[in-house]
Amino acid sequence: MSILAKKRGLSALALAAVLGLGAAPAAMAQEKVSTVVNTMQIFSSLDPAKVTDYTGYMAVVNMYDGLTTVAPSGEIVPHLAKSWDISEDGRTYTFHLRDDVTFQDGSALSASDAVWSIQRLLKINKGPSNLLVDLIDPANVTAPDATTVEIKLNRPFSPFLASTPILLVLNQKLVEANATADDALGEAYVGDNSVGSGPYSLVSYNRSADMVIARNPDYFLGWDKGTPIDEVRFVQTSDDATVRALAEKGELGLSSHGLGNDTFDSIGNMPGYKLLQTRTAGGFQIKLNTKVYPTDDVHVRRAIAYATDYETIQEIIYPGVPMHGPLSDTFEAAFNTEIPTGVYDLEKAKEELAKSKYAGEDITLVNSYVASLAFEQEVALLMQANLAQIGITLDIRPEPWNRIVELASNPDTTPASTQVNVSPSYPSPDSMFFNQYHSKASGTWWSMAWLQDPEIDALIDQSRAQTDPAEINATYKELQQSIYDLQTSVWAVAPMRRYAANACLQGYEFRPMQSWDLNFWNFTWECPSN
Repeated sequence: MSILAKKRGLSALALAAVLGLGAAPAAMAQEKVSTVVNTMQIFSSLDPAKVTDYTGYMAVVNMYDGLTTVAPSGEIVPHLAKSWDISEDGRTYTFHLRDDVTFQDGSALSASDAVWSIQRLLKINKGPSNLLVDLIDPANVTAPDATTVEIKLNRPFSPFLASTPILLVLNQKLVEANATADDALGEAYVGDNSVGSGPYSLVSYNRSADMVIARNPDYFLGWDKGTPIDEVRFVQTSDDATVRALAEKGELGLSSHGLGNDTFDSIGNMPGYKLLQTRTAGGFQIKLNTKVYPTDDVHVRRAIAYATDYETIQEIIYPGVPMHGPLSDTFEAAFNTEIPTGVYDLEKAKEELAKSKYAGEDITLVNSYVASLAFEQEVALLMQANLAQIGITLDIRPEPWNRIVELASNPDTTPASTQVNVSPSYPSPDSMFFNQYHSKASGTWWSMAWLQDPEIDALIDQSRAQTDPAEINATYKELQQSIYDLQTSVWAVAPMRRYAANACLQGYEFRPMQSWDLNFWNFTWECPSN
């Protein structure tokens, strides 16, 4: 029986047992639609100023609202801000806020909350702030009145509007009421609580196991699209067998997108389930640390790329389409069509290895991946077999995701090669370039190549200062070629994002920005008649 009480008639006692929330009246059970969503990684923080990865954004996009949001097309559209103006010099952005938004505690959201939240983001200087800290002085974020936010940039910055969905607004009074002398910005409180205006509020949070959110009935956008999801329980597990068992019992509402192919096929063939599939704006990479042995040599990096069996990855292990270097072709105007896709050629791999400073030596390459991700384990084993044929021994080291994030903070601890999925944190090519390759973004899982190249930095800075779209796209194309020539990654596949979903779950649409496609306000619960 499914954990979807309204449509399945799950008893109150059974619902409470599955969710771990204690007994509930039968009437309540019949009124609620509750579902389980599988995540592969833990929610390391719920603080919008600190999140950096897919799972973190999955939490905050449901509990907070930004000045703007992103449409399935990638267009930036109004959200808390109903409109905005941009000055002729491209430095001043004026956002005109709605006046009917309340926080989850019932208090009114005003421009002062938005100003304080942006200033807090800049002061904490973690998570997404690396995009903004050199661009905005906190004093230049102001509220001329209760519904107007003005942001003055230090210089023109062409991707700024695309980044505004991550300017999520917190309840200033609630945070300050729970701050301390040693924690003036309430980081401890915000890290474990929801203090936003979003469509869902936090019910419970166990950092290493699960999180439960409940529908905010007073959400400013309303709930008139259909039968809403009242409660979502996120269950963290990277064990495919556990996810299959949840589906077999009818308890799984939506899987993660990191399951093995066999598991997707198995769940997709179960009664009452379906598979959702879409292209993405990112890609699956094997990032190569340019600062450590042996990947500090570009010829070794190219040898690894030539020794990668792309076809097996793309058609069998992790279905998708070939990548042309560091940018997805979904960014059509900025995409460099001259960059080739990866080629599997062991003879060329040997030739590149012979050109390296490690030629003739016994080479060992460390490869890390997210522990228990079945497809990444398969990729590692495939790499190991292929690299052995050119004289490289692959030392496979699976790690929990939070450990990979820790290792990425220093070039000496970052593995020589690491498997990661990278997708835009805001819908602009700049997100893919700055976060991964600019020296100012070093020290995160995005930037495990540790490129720190002045010429690349200069090109990224140039693209950000330009205002003519044709010039910006020309710079983006030059960036792609330069990064491709440096072989900072093996660009393995642009995967088809797949989810196993209950047949009653409706409304999924891909959005080219982190986890914005998993805002559960967009979903409804409508079961097929047959």
